Amino acid sequence: MIKKEYDLLRKIFEKYFDSYEDMLYQIKDIVNETVIWSDSFLEFFPYQNALNQLKEPKIYKAEPKSNEGVIVNKLKDGELYYSYDSENKGWSSVFVIKEDGMKLYLRYLNNDNDEIVLEQVYCVVFKETAIEKVIFYLKDVDLDGDEELNEETFLVDKYSYNSNETIDTIIRNGFYHENKNIIPTTTFRFEYVNEDIFIYTKQLKLNQMDVEKLRWKIKKSKIQ
Repeated sequence: MIKKEYDLLRKIFEKYFDSYEDMLYQIKDIVNETVIWSDSFLEFFPYQNALNQLKEPKIYKAEPKSNEGVIVNKLKDGELYYSYDSENKGWSSVFVIKEDGMKLYLRYLNNDNDEIVLEQVYCVVFKETAIEKVIFYLKDVDLDGDEELNEETFLVDKYSYNSNETIDTIIRNGFYHENKNIIPTTTFRFEYVNEDIFIYTKQLKLNQMDVEKLRWKIKKSKIQ
């Protein structure tokens, strides 16, 4: 059911696997950028942190005196294009690019051989201006070349909308660490109350009743 998306992300991953230096070269002449300092990476798409149960990043008003735990985020015309760890640009660097109607989030890490290689890819696919689906791929490559020890995580989130074009539900399928570890289909349901947003989740587990739980509440003050 998700083989098409899996094949797409594998091709993207292979294309950009060792392209860190090329990515740096492409952004070296960008001027008039905006810099935001934070304690974790900024969201690449709306509600990314809520869907993955991550804390909201803390935004600093000015450049922190210490580099420890600081992420440097660079934006052009209000859009993120480059992020990196302030202590080590090579470790956990992120580049955001557009390609063939998709928006890609490429995250590079230093491996044990001290090579900077691609580890994670987010791919946002649009239908006109709305998100149609978000695809995530992570690959942990065995450094000794044993492909059987490689680990892959793959997720596909498909979006549906209300009549007022707000998100109604997101359906997630995929696997963790290896393709036989299929996750139960997960439904994220959005509820809007007095301009606050509630995100509920439930999973289709074999021989169990579906129990919907509140995963996240986003207060009006945090909605931009």
